[in-house]
Amino acid sequence: MSFMADDIVEVDPKTETISCDGGEDGLGHPAVYYTFNNENKIVCGYCGKIFIRKEE
Repeated sequence: MSFMADDIVEVDPKTETISCDGGEDGLGHPAVYYTFNNENKIVCGYCGKIFIRKEE
């Protein structure tokens, strides 16, 4: 699977929870919420979008 730049999202290092809806307006997927906990990377189980916390 290849990823485009839109598939990787950098978020603020203080962010604990993110949501993903596929980013396709009404054509995406159901909204899901993920918590970083002690990780710095989250991969959406629906669309594969990657969320990475920026370094402080």
